[in-house]
Amino acid sequence: MHDIIRQWDNSAAVYTEEQEKSKFVGSNKAVIEARFKHLNGERVLDLGCGYGWYTDYFAYIGADAIGVDGSEKMVAIARERYPDLKFSIADIERPLPFADSSFDIVFSNQVLMDIENADFVISECERVLGKSGVFYFGIVHPCFYDGKWLTDENGYRYSKAVGRYLSRYRLTNEFWGATVHFHRPLSFYLNAAAKCGFTLKEVCEPVTYDGVTQNNDLPLFFFAEFVKK
Repeated sequence: MHDIIRQWDNSAAVYTEEQEKSKFVGSNKAVIEARFKHLNGERVLDLGCGYGWYTDYFAYIGADAIGVDGSEKMVAIARERYPDLKFSIADIERPLPFADSSFDIVFSNQVLMDIENADFVISECERVLGKSGVFYFGIVHPCFYDGKWLTDENGYRYSKAVGRYLSRYRLTNEFWGATVHFHRPLSFYLNAAAKCGFTLKEVCEPVTYDGVTQNNDLPLFFFAEFVKK
Protein backbone atom coordinates (compact mmCIF):
# COMPACT_ATOMS: atom_id res chain seq x y z
CA MET A 1 0.00 0.00 0.00
CA HIS A 2 2.88 2.39 0.69
CA ASP A 3 3.95 2.23 -2.96
CA ILE A 4 0.42 3.07 -4.04
CA ILE A 5 0.25 6.00 -1.62
CA ARG A 6 3.60 7.24 -2.98
CA GLN A 7 2.17 7.11 -6.50
CA TRP A 8 -0.76 9.28 -5.44
CA ASP A 9 1.57 11.69 -3.65
CA ASN A 10 3.47 12.07 -6.91
CA SER A 11 0.27 12.50 -8.92
CA ALA A 12 -1.68 14.71 -6.50
CA ALA A 13 -1.14 18.10 -8.14
CA VAL A 14 -1.74 16.95 -11.71
CA TYR A 15 -4.69 14.79 -10.64
CA THR A 16 -6.38 17.75 -8.96
CA GLU A 17 -5.85 19.99 -11.99
CA GLU A 18 -7.11 17.37 -14.44
CA GLN A 19 -10.13 16.44 -12.34
CA GLU A 20 -11.31 20.01 -12.20
CA LYS A 21 -11.31 20.18 -16.02
CA SER A 22 -12.77 16.76 -16.80
CA LYS A 23 -16.28 16.52 -18.27
CA PHE A 24 -16.46 12.97 -16.90
CA VAL A 25 -15.87 14.24 -13.38
CA GLY A 26 -18.70 16.67 -13.95
CA SER A 27 -21.07 13.81 -14.77
CA ASN A 28 -19.87 11.98 -11.65
CA LYS A 29 -20.57 15.02 -9.50
CA ALA A 30 -24.06 15.30 -10.98
CA VAL A 31 -24.91 11.78 -9.77
CA ILE A 32 -23.81 12.59 -6.22
CA GLU A 33 -25.59 15.94 -6.19
CA ALA A 34 -28.81 14.28 -7.34
CA ARG A 35 -28.59 11.61 -4.62
CA PHE A 36 -27.46 13.81 -1.71
CA LYS A 37 -29.30 17.13 -1.80
CA HIS A 38 -29.88 18.08 1.83
CA LEU A 39 -28.48 16.74 5.10
CA ASN A 40 -29.12 17.74 8.68
CA GLY A 41 -25.97 17.24 10.70
CA GLU A 42 -25.37 13.63 9.65
CA ARG A 43 -21.83 12.44 10.33
CA VAL A 44 -20.23 11.76 6.95
CA LEU A 45 -16.91 10.06 6.30
CA ASP A 46 -15.48 10.87 2.86
CA LEU A 47 -13.18 7.87 2.52
CA GLY A 48 -10.37 8.46 0.06
CA CYS A 49 -11.25 12.14 -0.13
CA GLY A 50 -8.46 13.20 -2.49
CA TYR A 51 -8.38 16.99 -2.84
CA GLY A 52 -11.57 17.36 -0.82
CA TRP A 53 -14.29 18.42 -3.26
CA TYR A 54 -16.87 15.95 -1.98
CA THR A 55 -16.02 16.63 1.66
CA ASP A 56 -16.76 20.27 0.94
CA TYR A 57 -19.97 19.37 -0.88
CA PHE A 58 -21.28 17.32 2.04
CA ALA A 59 -20.46 20.11 4.46
CA TYR A 60 -22.22 22.58 2.15
CA ILE A 61 -25.46 20.57 2.17
CA GLY A 62 -25.50 20.31 5.97
CA ALA A 63 -23.36 17.34 7.01
CA ASP A 64 -20.76 17.07 9.73
CA ALA A 65 -18.14 15.83 7.28
CA ILE A 66 -14.55 14.65 7.55
CA GLY A 67 -12.26 13.67 4.68
CA VAL A 68 -9.66 10.91 5.04
CA ASP A 69 -6.95 9.94 2.57
CA GLY A 70 -3.67 8.04 2.64
CA SER A 71 -1.83 10.58 0.50
CA GLU A 72 -0.25 13.41 2.49
CA LYS A 73 0.01 15.51 -0.68
CA MET A 74 -3.68 15.05 -1.42
CA VAL A 75 -4.66 16.01 2.10
CA ALA A 76 -2.36 19.04 1.94
CA ILE A 77 -4.18 20.22 -1.19
CA ALA A 78 -7.55 19.58 0.45
CA ARG A 79 -6.57 21.56 3.55
CA GLU A 80 -5.32 24.44 1.43
CA ARG A 81 -8.49 24.53 -0.68
CA TYR A 82 -10.90 24.02 2.22
CA PRO A 83 -9.17 25.33 5.37
CA ASP A 84 -12.35 25.28 7.46
CA LEU A 85 -13.01 21.57 6.95
CA LYS A 86 -11.68 18.51 8.74
CA PHE A 87 -9.18 16.26 6.94
CA SER A 88 -7.10 13.40 8.27
CA ILE A 89 -4.25 11.28 6.88
CA ALA A 90 -4.75 7.53 7.30
CA ASP A 91 -3.87 4.37 5.39
CA ILE A 92 -7.38 3.18 4.62
CA GLU A 93 -6.20 -0.39 4.08
CA ARG A 94 -5.55 -0.52 7.83
CA PRO A 95 -8.13 -0.24 10.62
CA LEU A 96 -9.67 3.20 10.41
CA PRO A 97 -8.91 5.57 13.32
CA PHE A 98 -12.56 5.82 14.32
CA ALA A 99 -14.68 4.04 16.90
CA ASP A 100 -17.47 1.65 16.00
CA SER A 101 -20.69 3.34 14.81
CA SER A 102 -19.03 6.75 14.41
CA PHE A 103 -20.80 7.76 11.19
CA ASP A 104 -24.20 7.93 9.57
CA ILE A 105 -22.84 7.87 6.00
CA VAL A 106 -19.62 6.46 4.60
CA PHE A 107 -19.00 7.79 1.11
CA SER A 108 -16.17 6.52 -1.10
CA ASN A 109 -15.99 7.84 -4.64
CA GLN A 110 -13.63 6.38 -7.28
CA VAL A 111 -11.40 4.81 -4.64
CA LEU A 112 -12.12 1.11 -4.13
CA MET A 113 -10.88 0.07 -7.57
CA ASP A 114 -7.48 1.57 -6.73
CA ILE A 115 -7.22 -0.23 -3.38
CA GLU A 116 -5.68 -3.70 -3.18
CA ASN A 117 -7.57 -4.97 -0.12
CA ALA A 118 -10.94 -3.49 -1.00
CA ASP A 119 -12.88 -6.19 0.86
CA PHE A 120 -11.16 -5.21 4.12
CA VAL A 121 -11.92 -1.54 3.45
CA ILE A 122 -15.59 -2.41 2.97
CA SER A 123 -15.61 -4.31 6.27
CA GLU A 124 -14.18 -1.23 8.01
CA CYS A 125 -16.90 0.89 6.45
CA GLU A 126 -19.46 -1.42 8.04
CA ARG A 127 -17.72 -1.21 11.42
CA VAL A 128 -17.63 2.59 11.63
CA LEU A 129 -21.23 2.99 10.45
CA GLY A 130 -24.07 3.18 12.92
CA LYS A 131 -27.23 1.12 12.61
CA SER A 132 -29.17 1.95 9.44
CA GLY A 133 -26.14 3.88 8.21
CA VAL A 134 -25.54 4.37 4.49
CA PHE A 135 -22.52 3.04 2.61
CA TYR A 136 -22.27 4.65 -0.81
CA PHE A 137 -19.49 4.04 -3.29
CA GLY A 138 -18.68 4.86 -6.89
CA ILE A 139 -16.13 3.14 -9.13
CA VAL A 140 -15.29 3.11 -12.81
CA HIS A 141 -17.46 0.45 -14.41
CA PRO A 142 -15.36 -2.74 -14.54
CA CYS A 143 -17.40 -4.16 -17.42
CA PHE A 144 -16.09 -1.50 -19.78
CA TYR A 145 -13.28 0.51 -18.18
CA ASP A 146 -10.39 -1.53 -19.56
CA GLY A 147 -12.07 -2.12 -22.92
CA LYS A 148 -10.65 -0.61 -26.09
CA TRP A 149 -12.83 1.71 -28.12
CA LEU A 150 -13.76 0.58 -31.64
CA THR A 151 -14.10 3.41 -34.15
CA ASP A 152 -16.03 3.59 -37.42
CA GLU A 153 -14.97 5.34 -40.63
CA ASN A 154 -16.31 8.67 -39.34
CA GLY A 155 -14.32 8.50 -36.10
CA TYR A 156 -17.37 7.65 -33.98
CA ARG A 157 -16.50 5.39 -31.06
CA TYR A 158 -19.37 2.96 -31.28
CA SER A 159 -18.34 0.03 -29.06
CA LYS A 160 -15.71 -1.36 -26.74
CA ALA A 161 -13.76 -4.58 -27.15
CA VAL A 162 -13.45 -6.38 -23.81
CA GLY A 163 -11.07 -9.31 -23.57
CA ARG A 164 -11.14 -9.91 -19.82
CA TYR A 165 -13.87 -9.27 -17.33
CA LEU A 166 -14.17 -12.11 -14.79
CA SER A 167 -10.43 -12.24 -14.10
CA ARG A 168 -8.88 -10.13 -11.38
CA TYR A 169 -5.75 -8.28 -12.42
CA ARG A 170 -3.87 -5.05 -11.92
CA LEU A 171 -2.93 -2.43 -14.44
CA THR A 172 -1.29 0.98 -14.36
CA ASN A 173 -3.08 4.16 -15.37
CA GLU A 174 -1.01 6.98 -16.83
CA PHE A 175 -3.56 9.80 -16.90
CA TRP A 176 -1.86 11.99 -14.27
CA GLY A 177 1.23 9.90 -13.54
CA ALA A 178 1.49 6.19 -12.87
CA THR A 179 -1.20 4.90 -10.50
CA VAL A 180 -2.20 1.28 -9.91
CA HIS A 181 -5.73 0.10 -10.72
CA PHE A 182 -7.22 -3.24 -9.65
CA HIS A 183 -9.72 -4.79 -12.01
CA ARG A 184 -12.42 -6.90 -10.37
CA PRO A 185 -15.89 -7.87 -11.64
CA LEU A 186 -18.93 -6.22 -10.10
CA SER A 187 -19.71 -9.43 -8.24
CA PHE A 188 -16.63 -8.85 -6.07
CA TYR A 189 -17.92 -5.54 -4.72
CA LEU A 190 -21.52 -6.66 -4.31
CA ASN A 191 -20.54 -9.89 -2.58
CA ALA A 192 -18.00 -8.17 -0.32
CA ALA A 193 -20.70 -5.79 0.89
CA ALA A 194 -23.20 -8.62 1.34
CA LYS A 195 -20.70 -10.62 3.42
CA CYS A 196 -20.40 -7.65 5.76
CA GLY A 197 -24.16 -7.67 6.27
CA PHE A 198 -25.02 -4.70 4.09
CA THR A 199 -28.37 -4.59 2.32
CA LEU A 200 -28.29 -3.28 -1.25
CA LYS A 201 -30.64 -0.34 -1.74
CA GLU A 202 -29.89 0.89 -5.26
CA VAL A 203 -27.33 0.88 -8.05
CA CYS A 204 -26.79 3.51 -10.73
CA GLU A 205 -25.09 3.26 -14.14
CA PRO A 206 -25.42 6.81 -15.45
CA VAL A 207 -25.06 8.08 -18.99
CA THR A 208 -21.61 9.62 -19.27
CA TYR A 209 -20.52 9.77 -22.90
CA ASP A 210 -21.93 12.40 -25.27
CA GLY A 211 -23.56 10.13 -27.87
CA VAL A 212 -21.95 12.19 -30.62
CA THR A 213 -18.30 11.18 -30.51
CA GLN A 214 -18.79 8.19 -28.20
CA ASN A 215 -21.63 5.72 -27.72
CA ASN A 216 -23.61 6.93 -24.71
CA ASP A 217 -25.20 3.50 -24.20
CA LEU A 218 -22.00 2.32 -22.49
CA PRO A 219 -21.50 3.49 -18.88
CA LEU A 220 -18.22 4.76 -17.50
CA PHE A 221 -19.25 4.68 -13.83
CA PHE A 222 -21.04 2.38 -11.41
CA PHE A 223 -22.55 3.55 -8.12
CA ALA A 224 -24.03 1.45 -5.33
CA GLU A 225 -25.82 2.34 -2.13
CA PHE A 226 -26.08 -0.04 0.82
CA VAL A 227 -27.68 0.18 4.23
CA LYS A 228 -26.30 -1.33 7.42
CA LYS A 229 -28.82 -3.61 9.10
